[in-house]
This record gives sequence, structure tokens and C-alpha cells, in this order.
Amino acid sequence: MNGHRQSNGSSCPRTSYQSLPFEIICEIISYISSQGALHAASLVSHRYNAAANPALYRHPKLTSSTIDAFVHSVAPTVFPPPKKNVNSKDYHLSDLVTSLDLSPLLYSETLRTSIARLLTHCRNITSLTGSQKSFNGVALRALRHSTKLTYLNLTPCQDSCDLQDFFHALTHLQHLTTLKFPPGGMFSSSTRQSARSAQTITPAIPTVKSTFVYPALLQTLSICGCIIDSTILASGSPPTTITTFSASHLPFVRMAALRQYINMLAPQLTSLSVLHPIPHLPHNFLDKILLSCPNLLRLTASVDFLTAHIFDEENCVAEHPIERIDLDCSGGIGSEFKISSDDISIALMEGRLKRLRVVRASKRLGWARRSEEKKRVEDLAELLIMDRSGFGEEDEEEGSQEEDDMGSEYVMVGEEDPVVDLMGTDYAVEDEISRKLAGVYIF
Repeated sequence: MNGHRQSNGSSCPRTSYQSLPFEIICEIISYISSQGALHAASLVSHRYNAAANPALYRHPKLTSSTIDAFVHSVAPTVFPPPKKNVNSKDYHLSDLVTSLDLSPLLYSETLRTSIARLLTHCRNITSLTGSQKSFNGVALRALRHSTKLTYLNLTPCQDSCDLQDFFHALTHLQHLTTLKFPPGGMFSSSTRQSARSAQTITPAIPTVKSTFVYPALLQTLSICGCIIDSTILASGSPPTTITTFSASHLPFVRMAALRQYINMLAPQLTSLSVLHPIPHLPHNFLDKILLSCPNLLRLTASVDFLTAHIFDEENCVAEHPIERIDLDCSGGIGSEFKISSDDISIALMEGRLKRLRVVRASKRLGWARRSEEKKRVEDLAELLIMDRSGFGEEDEEEGSQEEDDMGSEYVMVGEEDPVVDLMGTDYAVEDEISRKLAGVYIF
């Protein structure tokens, strides 16, 4: 490796891996995805360390057993040390971190302070997923330091957290494009009583503490937790950039408030999700949603909030662009009989929902449980993959066909297996499959 001496006494040039140009070393490192391999490469030499560290710290895979060592490496002090020189190329390890996924972390006595130290030091992160435990108090307030965040997902957080702290942190996160509320979000004890009274007494002007400021670039918004009507209605007009909206686990929000809010977003929505539990919603809350949202491409809903009338002629027109419908189910008494595969098949055969290509149904609906229903699901699957440009028209022009974006990627469900069973499949893989291939999917 270090060269050898020729017979005439002269030595060959050194051809060690250490002599490779730094650009070549960086190129080699770019093909390594394993955290263990990247760590091993960083220990080879100073040059390999400089090449491997950006990839090693960019998207760290943290676990409960590695979090303490990681915090000690990137956040050894409570406050980040200043740079030696403003124009210096030297960097702290915390500057390399751009994404933090804390969802695998389990509870520990020091987890809350560890998260706070990470967020205080790692000020270049653009993506953050919260932990299951301890993402409250000082950890939640430390969010204000992550001013470059574009993606913030707090849905894994199971502990209660103060919504006032959360709303205050949002004022500093003006680059967010995706925002998902924590399910355990609650108002502090000083305002909780006013939140309760707001459900029984028509509130006057809501207090500033119960509202939040929308990030100007927001595209995806998911609300949940113990927010009240005034929180979503008095926080100002939502940005016109929001195209995806999700609502679930809302024990206090009433039907009128949520309907008004969805109507505010309706013209711009391309994706809508309304999932159980939202106790104040009636059984037919979403029956006219296809009329309200003319640009909707994807609807995810619990059948607890809609009926088969959503596909009636007065509620569903042929020109609607919807391409995918996901039907969840709480498993409550009678919910499995609210919508059948035949209801969708009839709408397709009558010329409505011409662009619909994917239907996903919860196993609780029982679509694949009975042999008779399996045959109906097979019929629906065949309708979803075929050209329906002439359906519902008395005079079809010869040669007129609707252009199909998915083309040959459509999959026809076989007779022996009428549905694609995705139960137990990783959600990311499941979503990727059903996004590309037309058909019926059970999850």
C-alpha cells in the first residue's frame, strides 16, 4: 500500500488510499448509507473524517441507547459556543445536522433537557419529528431556535404540552411548509377554564393566547388536540398556499366551526383528511364535500362522518378531479354498513368520478370478509383500471378517450385475489404502491 523499492534502489510513488484527492474521497463516502460504516470511515484519518462527518450527522438515526452520546458530541454545553471567526470555514458538529427524527426515543429522566440542548445547538435543521415522550416544557420552548424548519411533525408526541408554548414557538418558524399539531396539546391551567366555557357560551373576541400565527409558506396543516373553536376561526385567514388539511382527535371543536374552516380552505384544497375521533361531527358531515372542494384529488375520511349519499348525483359530478379515496373506520356499531363497494361502482358506471383510480378501505369495513362482497370488490377494481371516458354519456364521439396519466402502471386485480391486501405492510411502502397502481387496497 505504501509503495515498494525497485531492484535499482529507486522507490515507486506512494499509492495509498490516503493520497486520493479529497473530491474522490467525498464521492466514495456519498455511496455509504449505513451510519456504522460512515462512523468507521470518519475514524480513518483527518481527511476521511472531514469527508464523512457531513453525511454522518446530516440525518442521524437516533435511538434511546445512542441519544446521550449524540448529545454529548453535538451539544456538549448548554449554549452553543461562538465561532472563532465569522468568516472561518470551521464548523461545529451541530451545524451539520439538517434533520432530526426523535420518534424512536423512549422516556428517560434527561430526555427533555437533551432535546432542548439539541434544538438550541442544531439551528440548521429543516426537518423535525417529535419524540413520543418529554416533548414539552423546555423542549417545546426550544423550538424557537429552529428558525430554518420547513417540516415540523409533532403527531408522535403522546405527553400533554402547553399550546401557548407551541403557538409562541410558531411565531419564529416562518419557513414552515408542513405543520402537524401535537395530539396532546392543551391550554395551560390559566386558560383551560375559558376554553371550557367557550363550548357552552358563545365567545366574544377570543383572547390572543388561544390563537396562533400561520407561517406564510404553509402548504400542509394537520390539527389535533384540545384546541377550541376560536383557535382555528380567530387565527386569521389561512394562507392560500395550504393545499393539504387534516383534522383528527378534536374533542372540543364543534361541527359549525370545523365546517366553516374547511369552507375557507375548500377552493385551494387538493387533499383532505377527517378522521375519528371528533365527537361533535354528525354521521353525514362529509356528504357534500365533493361539491365544497372542486379541486380535491385525495379524500381520507372515517366512514363515521359520511354516508353513501356522498356519491349521489346531486353531490358528485362527473367532472370532479378526485383520484383517490381512503375510507377508514372506527369500528363502531353499524359503521361497517355505511358504505359498500357497490356504492362506488354505481357512481363510476353512471359516469361520475371519471378520474378515480385508487380506493383504499379499512379491514373493519369487511369488504374482503364475505365471499359475496369479494366479488363486488373485484368488480370495483376492474372499473377503476378501465377507461371510463364514455360512461354516463348517451352520444359518445368515436375515438374519444380520456388521457390516462398512469397508463400501463394500472394493475388489474386477479379473480382469485380480488383485493390487494396491504395489512402489515410498512405505511410508506403501502402508500407508494397505491399511489402508482390503480385498484382496491385493504389496510
